[in-house]
Amino acid sequence: MKKLSIFFVLSLFFVSCMAGKSLQDDWLKNPPSDTPSFFYGVGFGETKEDATKNALSNISSRISVSVESTFKSSLASTRYGKYEDVESEVKNEVVAKSKNIEYTNVKLLKSKYDGEKWAVLVEVDRDDLAQNYIRKLNKIDQKLQNEWSIYQKATPFEKLKISAKIDALLKKTDSYFALLHVLKKDFDEGRYSSRYKRYTKDIRELKNNLVFKIVSDEASEPLASLIEEKLSDMGAKISGGSNYNVLLKITTKAKKRKYRSTNPKFAKLTFALRKTTIRAYDENGNIISNVVYKTKEGSELGFEDALSKTTKYKKKIAQMGIVNFLTGAK
Repeated sequence: MKKLSIFFVLSLFFVSCMAGKSLQDDWLKNPPSDTPSFFYGVGFGETKEDATKNALSNISSRISVSVESTFKSSLASTRYGKYEDVESEVKNEVVAKSKNIEYTNVKLLKSKYDGEKWAVLVEVDRDDLAQNYIRKLNKIDQKLQNEWSIYQKATPFEKLKISAKIDALLKKTDSYFALLHVLKKDFDEGRYSSRYKRYTKDIRELKNNLVFKIVSDEASEPLASLIEEKLSDMGAKISGGSNYNVLLKITTKAKKRKYRSTNPKFAKLTFALRKTTIRAYDENGNIISNVVYKTKEGSELGFEDALSKTTKYKKKIAQMGIVNFLTGAK
């Protein structure tokens, strides 16, 4: 009986160990390392689908770390040169995007369920993933070439309008270059890099060669000062005389308004309902842009103070950029 008891205890111990080992298979303790051809990921979840998402998220985290460490070698970085603040902003966007990879052809190699959760091992083909992003990059590249063709035939201010679209498209390509350097070790950006650097260089030269003259009515003077500040930050010059190639005329019409309210603070406010028109002319006096903004500002100090506030204008410029704000481009 004593021998049987010992055997029974040992049997229970063995079964217990096997049960505890149910999610400790070798592929869980030592998952395959990434190779030049494949990414591997282990994930856990209440369902097999959740576990797969977790595994892909783990792969994305590793890719993101690699993108951050190799960013300096990508075209996204080298195009910005001395513009370190822009480079830092783009780098943050690129790293954030690399955490949200669009996966294709995910292969489930192994899965296991212990009665409570699933564990899976997935394999992702690096070349398939890279080709998907190369296709996306090529679509943007085609749009860039079309915009550049229009840009080259345009007048200076029209070029400024088009440059906003080109800049936006170039920012989209930034994430693809940094990402593709990680996904595909032999990725060659040569077919893009020389053109993109030329686009960037020419647009910067355009902005540096633009000379603005700003004329405004009294109600628009605070906005005119704000626009001058933003254009100067961009590298454009401001003229007070006849030497200019873009003339901005700013006019504002406003209505005084007060509102009844049970909120004492709101009831004290006087509002200026503004309609601001920004017209741009070339050196020959031709209208080349015309945009209208309707804004509302309030002040406890009265109508004139509300009229002079630039908070809403600043918000629009921050959202759109100064070029889009002046041209109405989206």
